[in-house]
Amino acid sequence: MSTGLKVIVQEQDDRLVLLTVAGALDHDTSAVLLEQATAAMGTPHHLVLDMSGVTFCDSSGLNTLLRLNRHTRADHTALTLVAVPAQLRRLLRITGTDTVLTLRDNLAEARAVHDRT
Repeated sequence: MSTGLKVIVQEQDDRLVLLTVAGALDHDTSAVLLEQATAAMGTPHHLVLDMSGVTFCDSSGLNTLLRLNRHTRADHTALTLVAVPAQLRRLLRITGTDTVLTLRDNLAEARAVHDRT
């Protein structure tokens, strides 16, 4: 059973948007993340997902992250996941997805990469 998902969108500047994600990212909630992230992709060149509040992620959530990655690449937008919890990091490593998605330890690291582009 899903515990819900909360997504807070914060525009950092005209080129970077931060989405803070909290709760379970699963079959029941993954559409919420995809919808919010897709809506936030309008102008910025960098979309950052703060995953520190994610308590659970299943294959549906993983699929959503991969779909979002495809959408951002097609839109010429960079996608970075920051503060990825151990359970999700393990899932990404086991599936090899950690080589497809860009992961950073914190927002400062993501911003430093963003500022260089």
